[in-house]
Amino acid sequence: MSVQFRITDQILRVDDASDATEGLVHKYDAFLNLLHTGNYAFLRDAARTAIRFLISPKYPDLERLARENWQNNQTLAARHDNSIDAFLAKMPLRDRKAATLDIATGGGKSFLMYGIAAIALAEGLVDRVLVLCPSLTIEDGLLEKFNRLAGDPRLAEVMKELGALISIPGIKRGNETIQPGDICIENIHAVYGNAGSSISDSFRGNGERTLVLNDEAHHLFSPDDSDESSMKKWLLFLKGAGYDFRYMLHVTGTAYVGNDYFPDVIYRFGLKQAVEAKVVKKPDYVQEETYKKQSWDKIHTVHMGNVKEYGTKVRPISIVVTKDIAECVEQWKQLVDFLVKKEKISRADAEQKAIWVTSGIPTAKAAKARVEAAYCPRDSKDSPDKRRKENIAALKGVDDPSSPVEWIVSVSMLTEGWDVKNVFQVVPHDSRAFGSKLLIAQVLGRGLRVPPNLDTRPLLKVTNHEAWSAEIANLLRDVLEVENTLSWGYDSRRDEYVFPLHNLSYELVDKTVETKKQKATEIILTLKPQSRKSTEYSTFSESGKLAIELLHEDVHEIEYAVCMLHDFIADKDRKLGEKWPKSRIRKLITGALRSGGYDDTFLSRENLSLVQQAFGPLFRDVDREHPRKANVAKALMTIDYRESMRQSFSEGRIKENGAVYHVDGDTKPFDKDEAYLWKQYCKWAEMVEAFGDETPENIKEIVKRLHQVDAAKFKTPVNVLYASHEPERRFSDLLFERSDLIGSFIKSPDRGCYSFPYSYKPAKTGKTHARNEFFNPDFFIRLKACHDVLVVEIKQDGDDNNRNRAKFRDGKAHFERLNAALTEAGEPWRYHFYFLSPQDYTGFFDKIADGGYEGWKSSLMQDLSSLT
Repeated sequence: MSVQFRITDQILRVDDASDATEGLVHKYDAFLNLLHTGNYAFLRDAARTAIRFLISPKYPDLERLARENWQNNQTLAARHDNSIDAFLAKMPLRDRKAATLDIATGGGKSFLMYGIAAIALAEGLVDRVLVLCPSLTIEDGLLEKFNRLAGDPRLAEVMKELGALISIPGIKRGNETIQPGDICIENIHAVYGNAGSSISDSFRGNGERTLVLNDEAHHLFSPDDSDESSMKKWLLFLKGAGYDFRYMLHVTGTAYVGNDYFPDVIYRFGLKQAVEAKVVKKPDYVQEETYKKQSWDKIHTVHMGNVKEYGTKVRPISIVVTKDIAECVEQWKQLVDFLVKKEKISRADAEQKAIWVTSGIPTAKAAKARVEAAYCPRDSKDSPDKRRKENIAALKGVDDPSSPVEWIVSVSMLTEGWDVKNVFQVVPHDSRAFGSKLLIAQVLGRGLRVPPNLDTRPLLKVTNHEAWSAEIANLLRDVLEVENTLSWGYDSRRDEYVFPLHNLSYELVDKTVETKKQKATEIILTLKPQSRKSTEYSTFSESGKLAIELLHEDVHEIEYAVCMLHDFIADKDRKLGEKWPKSRIRKLITGALRSGGYDDTFLSRENLSLVQQAFGPLFRDVDREHPRKANVAKALMTIDYRESMRQSFSEGRIKENGAVYHVDGDTKPFDKDEAYLWKQYCKWAEMVEAFGDETPENIKEIVKRLHQVDAAKFKTPVNVLYASHEPERRFSDLLFERSDLIGSFIKSPDRGCYSFPYSYKPAKTGKTHARNEFFNPDFFIRLKACHDVLVVEIKQDGDDNNRNRAKFRDGKAHFERLNAALTEAGEPWRYHFYFLSPQDYTGFFDKIADGGYEGWKSSLMQDLSSLT
């Protein structure tokens, strides 16, 4: 599905404003005002919405609420394939008064649950409340908070003044007898095991008069849960005969099944709202960086920056998140090894600073062996499970100023319910740790809580690898505020503007070069810059650039490198080894390093490889051909644009740099899910026209990027045309404005349509291996009344880098070969290739108008030619 709907449009509205219902809902305003204060006042509305749903006679069950919203909210039909049966099928508890409250982690879910439970008991809606949670950690946290709130005399006094049936609820565990007026808090695993639990005795047969609150409720519905069988039992328990629970509220900060939002949410205060309300830290994630490897140096630099920024008030903690338990322990070992060396501390001190925390030890043989190999036993009595239990105990006290813990390595879901506020860095070690909206929301949740005694608003550093930045940024944007996306591509209604695209197939073959008549005797050696340390930069989304000093481990002291190279040469050719003693090799290397102005006391791994390569010609046999690989054009082929893949663009991309061109008066450029979103955009355009500057800014930002084009000028076979950046926008403007000059045009997809190989060297100077990649030109323009096709690649003014020079060089050669093949085949089509930047757009269209386009060169083409 191409369109993603706003989460706010998927919330079920509880619409009962009757006097009876509103009177009960607002009866407890004084209690809620005292319980939820300051930035957390939004929880009052969350509680009122929940109580309204629970007491309203209008909604006997969730299904009634869902059907009402289906009728009143078009988004739900579009979101669920226009099938109410499909919509309802996603609600396994639709026959109960059951719904979800989505409250961002750090938003006060525990306080919200207590308030709802207290009101339900005070009003006599139920006799007992059962709070279920997925772990002992969460259970302990809830018990501590509920006991504190139940013991607050101010809350009890307000309840007495309101005439509450129960003004002070009893707070109990599941191994105690639960009486009317009690709130029972239990770990769901104890419910199944019946290990001292009195749940069955206390609640069986009393479900109609019990409110069940499910904390961290995404585990109820998530098929990807690590403890899947147990979590399915949770749902079966709620539905089980004998209990007949009627009232249920699910509370979570991660209301996702994978990437899909829950269908039964009646109130939401998401991460976006929590960040804006300053209830939680603002995520600050890596957008780009100069150093392409995930590095403990980078992570440590961020950590020490947090220590410098916040360390006088709190002890900043960094969490490293891994995909599984074995990797967790292995990464912990790497971190400890790094800290010993970086901070020059003992291993014992490093192991106090860094702990690994997992829910258990793997039982699978291979994974268990990996853990045993990595956990570093301290003595003969140590074991992985003993260490694990010690670490879990240490985890509970890491917010204490006396705790030495600064680093925690864990698996993503483990630390739910852990309410520590001094986490300032989250490191997804593997992209799979951030592989869905659910995982992102879970992992971010561990670091979002804000310490109370900071003078400045803190940021939560998300030190992801730049290679995952795009996917993490997209998912993160979705978690914070889901963006809409639309697709564009071939539209059968405009088939008249399709024309064939001709290409050549290429094959990578061996291409022989000169045959050596005698072995090379001289070595030309140019080495790359090297240093024992370097300063690299990571750019974060909020805090900008961060300088990181990296110590390079992959270096060899010069004498060791010389020995390695001499052995390498002698092993390949004994006589050559005699001609190249160590003294000569050392002189060659140090001379090359000094000529470049580099440190000559060591050799980097990269330069060691370059020295070995430099000796390669000396090993070559004489009278032997030395093959090289090259792409060779083969058969002529025709590409049908109608078969190319559709592309998509997001709302955010439109606001930033994009533009959408659509036919004026076309009411159906999109269908199915996307039609709803496009209709919304059209309504926004009408709003801007009617109300001008009074229109909300976010709507104006979208509308100003939507461009109507007269149908006679829209000579391209697509539903809409999307231009991704300013040079493309300006060129597209002229394509439509000067449409009288052309028959039709095609904007080629970024992949999966028209491409051909090219090769380039990344560095402008020095010896580097060529890279082979594929070039996808931007536009194919068929001129009127002829078979000439102008192929255009769009660039910024002055964009003459190595890659563009190579594209221009190999592109010219490609289209020359293509035209020759077309002539040989008796085809009338001819292709003309151009690189254009904005300064030459008008000149390009003028040359089309006067017929002088063949052989014409833009300023950019001349620059690229002079440098090629």
